[in-house]
Amino acid sequence: MTALYQLAAPLPEAERNARLYRGELIVFRGVDAMVPFADRLCSYCTNYFGNDPTRVHQSMSSIDIEQAAEALRAVIRKDSDVALAWQQVLSAINTDLDETYGDSVVIRIQPPRSGTQGERTKPLHAHRDTWGSNLPAQINWWAPLYDTTPERTLAIFPGWFTRIVENDSADWNFQEMVQAHRMNRTPAYPLLPTATNAPSWDDALVVSLLPGDLLCFSGAHLHASVPNTTELTRLSFETRTVNRSDMAAGSGAPNVDGSAPFMTPQIFRHLRSGQKLGELVRR
Repeated sequence: MTALYQLAAPLPEAERNARLYRGELIVFRGVDAMVPFADRLCSYCTNYFGNDPTRVHQSMSSIDIEQAAEALRAVIRKDSDVALAWQQVLSAINTDLDETYGDSVVIRIQPPRSGTQGERTKPLHAHRDTWGSNLPAQINWWAPLYDTTPERTLAIFPGWFTRIVENDSADWNFQEMVQAHRMNRTPAYPLLPTATNAPSWDDALVVSLLPGDLLCFSGAHLHASVPNTTELTRLSFETRTVNRSDMAAGSGAPNVDGSAPFMTPQIFRHLRSGQKLGELVRR
């Protein structure tokens, strides 16, 4: 099973991306710029979820947590200081910001007793992000903001990177998803395509990281939330990037089983100028 490659120094971006496109999993450790970035995100967590956000479920209802998570998501999206701090993290690990497009930094909240949460706080089923975006050059970034355990973290299925996984991407439509969520339709349209016949958890690599670590992996990696069976809430951050030159050159991870009808470059914006990577296009 693929291991996490733990690095204490940056890599040239071309080498890093090539390794990720081959299915490697990389963790950067000791990146100084992660400290102010994570501190700002943790400050938001205490503002919205109390002095100990990992115990927010003891003082707030599931509905209140869901609403607070949505409000927090919107505030962070508009916070230029968060955006700048994230750019500094990427720059510190040799990312060419002139070539980099990304979506918003998101704090993900997963309270205990998985299955009782709302749309934004329930655990994510096994999926590849590229099933929805159709962008093989997409890279995912993830890190815990507070201590995690194997029972409340992220899991990746590295053995399935180039193996077909049955999924519902062919029936998933990005435009319909956006419209449904704008109109608050019930039941909610799924946020992303997921596996209809997921691999066994025995195939999963449970990610064990410390606050301050930074994981990156291809958007084509099959991954999922570990159902939270602990007594603490999991809080982590995530975002995604695309290198413009890689996309233009057709570089990226293999698409072995994605069938969604659209490519969605418009959800990625240049980290500095805010310009869209492209427009929604049919494959």
